Amino acid sequence: MCGIVGAYGWTDEPTLSSMLDWIEHRGPDEEGRYLDRDAEIMMGARRLSIVDLAGGSQPKCNEDGTISVVFNGEIYNHETLRESLERDGHRFESESDTEVLVHLWEEYGEAMVDHLDGMFAVSIWDEATNTVFLARDRLGIKPLYYGRAGGGYVWGSELPAVLIGGVDRTIDPAAVFNHFSLEYTPGSQTLLRDVRKVKPGHTVTIGPDGAREREYWNVLDVETGGSTLSFEAAADRLRSMLERSVENRLMADVPVGAFLSGGLDSSAIVGIASKYRDDPLDTYAVSFDNPRFDESEEARLVADHFGTNHHEVNVDLSSMELFDEMIRYLGEPTGHLQMLPLFLLSERASEDVKVALAGEGADELFAGYPRYRQVSEYKRNVDFLPQFTHDIAGSIAPISPVGGKYLRYYSWLRDNTEVTLHHTCGFMPFRPEPDEFLDTGETAETAGLRAHVSELTEQIDDPAPEQHMSAFEANYTLPNFHLFKADHTSMAQSLELRVPFLSADIAEFAHSLPIEYKVTEGNAKRVLKRAVDDLLPDEIIERKKMGMRPPVTDWFREEHAAIETWFAREKLENAPYVNADRATALRAAHRRGDESVGRTLWMILTYVAWYHTFIDEHTSIIGATAKDTHTPISSS
Repeated sequence: MCGIVGAYGWTDEPTLSSMLDWIEHRGPDEEGRYLDRDAEIMMGARRLSIVDLAGGSQPKCNEDGTISVVFNGEIYNHETLRESLERDGHRFESESDTEVLVHLWEEYGEAMVDHLDGMFAVSIWDEATNTVFLARDRLGIKPLYYGRAGGGYVWGSELPAVLIGGVDRTIDPAAVFNHFSLEYTPGSQTLLRDVRKVKPGHTVTIGPDGAREREYWNVLDVETGGSTLSFEAAADRLRSMLERSVENRLMADVPVGAFLSGGLDSSAIVGIASKYRDDPLDTYAVSFDNPRFDESEEARLVADHFGTNHHEVNVDLSSMELFDEMIRYLGEPTGHLQMLPLFLLSERASEDVKVALAGEGADELFAGYPRYRQVSEYKRNVDFLPQFTHDIAGSIAPISPVGGKYLRYYSWLRDNTEVTLHHTCGFMPFRPEPDEFLDTGETAETAGLRAHVSELTEQIDDPAPEQHMSAFEANYTLPNFHLFKADHTSMAQSLELRVPFLSADIAEFAHSLPIEYKVTEGNAKRVLKRAVDDLLPDEIIERKKMGMRPPVTDWFREEHAAIETWFAREKLENAPYVNADRATALRAAHRRGDESVGRTLWMILTYVAWYHTFIDEHTSIIGATAKDTHTPISSS
């Protein structure tokens, strides 16, 4: 596991050093770099040693030095790939998975990604073709950013490292609208006009003619709901796939632990992992003082059931003392309420282990959120009404003296595009709309958000709205929201987080299942529950989903320096596109109890703090060191 950076079209060793210094937390064990001034290419890696501790240094090169690789992640099938490559005549000097990538590139070129099972962000320099090849894993577990700077390109594992490389810091108003709508920016978009993400399942080839993007994998290529397996056979297959995935992700030459919330997903991972261990697994849980949010009792139940060495971290309002530090490590704002708890949990886990397993992804793949059941129920209740009544409700909602929110909600049930747009992650039916506290001048149409949703829903033949929502969340919410949280909070503490549910074969399998295998009225994640019902206590199988989240609604009704600092009038006024009057009024209404908008206030807080920490030329903690010659990169 590492953090990587690089630049093409220019070189400057002090800039490379600064970029590597920024991501030191991602790899405190070792630094490596490659720089060729004649070819105008430089790359570097910070290494967190996990596999082949002695021989895994980066960069890795081929025998004649014409191919160089830096890499962030783990390739779980690297031993099998090495054996195949050796049969084809390739020779290896180490046992590291990074060296496998070098020879895969020699053997297959861009098609190398088709052979990889793992989580990865890869940068490969090929001297013969004068190109850089960037690749990101299928589900988007590991991040990778790139942009134009210095007359060429710059890339890195974190956005601030790319800022150090000299990209323009102009904020994109469409991206701001999307961020406050979804709680993340979709697709390749970031909040900065000239910085892009390499999308999950995509590669980007950079050369003299510019940057070329290519998709190599998409879960939507699997027929939605097309599986003919019986329910019992599907549960058995899922169990087998999950056991294989967990076993693969225990691969390490360092201690491995697990996060444990007491929910179904993390409990299943802990239960399976415990089967493959001779010694007790170390598990880590968060506790909250407010019993409405606390799951620590359930986590202890699972820990006792499997005999783990269990550890707890308490999170309360005083934990906000670390908010500014967390923002500096994240490098981007986020609406994710779990960021602070996981930041602290990762800090505690890193005292004992270098690797932790987590249950990310099961809710998106197996329709685990309450909204999946709610949408199905609501649509059934109104399906007998004529289609035109949805349009009428939408027209009346803005001017109705009573029930406007409910009329608007009814209008959103007209089709699967609207359902998906308004019921996934940030688009909660009754939360404030972005234009209630922003002045971007954007809409879902002009910002491209509706196009993202409709493009996806048009690829799904299954009429069930839950299938459309699940597919959207797997393609957009999962990589840009949940996996951003998982990667950045853990790597801030030099901890590698592995996510067994997000093996590509499990994702494809989940997408192929009929919706009734995943969710029915009153029962979510049916097939997953059946797959592990012999493994877990009945209390865990049967309990309602809670979700690890701090009581921010309560926190924003109190005072804390971290909140007051960033909600100060001057800070709000200087943050682009935030309407200071309306944001201040929204918080005042929340504190009086007239509104309950803690989640929205958290988004405003993180955005304002991020802007002043990284972007504002007067307050930014990092400076650009490359010569600025900016050419915007088109959004997608």
